[in-house]
Amino acid sequence: MTGFIRRNTARNPMYLYWGGRNPQSDFLYQPELGNYLNDHRLTGLSTAFSQSDQRAYVQDKLRQDKIAVRRMVDAGAQILVCGGRGMAAGVKQAIEDILRPLAIDVATLMAQGRYLEDVY
Repeated sequence: MTGFIRRNTARNPMYLYWGGRNPQSDFLYQPELGNYLNDHRLTGLSTAFSQSDQRAYVQDKLRQDKIAVRRMVDAGAQILVCGGRGMAAGVKQAIEDILRPLAIDVATLMAQGRYLEDVY
């Protein structure tokens, strides 16, 4: 994940939704991601932690940003999902719900090479 951002020397728009259990122990690469935000290799960062005072999941953050997500996909964005199977299933469902008004689904994005998963 950070390799994609690191190589974004053209400063193409790139948004990251990062999820973990606890921000103190699971927010890997936090300093590096901050640097990428500062040098504009990373356009936006939204975090979600399931075992914090502000309990949230990545799919919650995506739904909060549904208008922006629709715009990005409509403009040709690619979605990369990396993490556990449960999280990936939740994200996939959230993306399906978000994209419904565009009359496009995850299967279509997958066929176009615009939705990729690396799940374990």
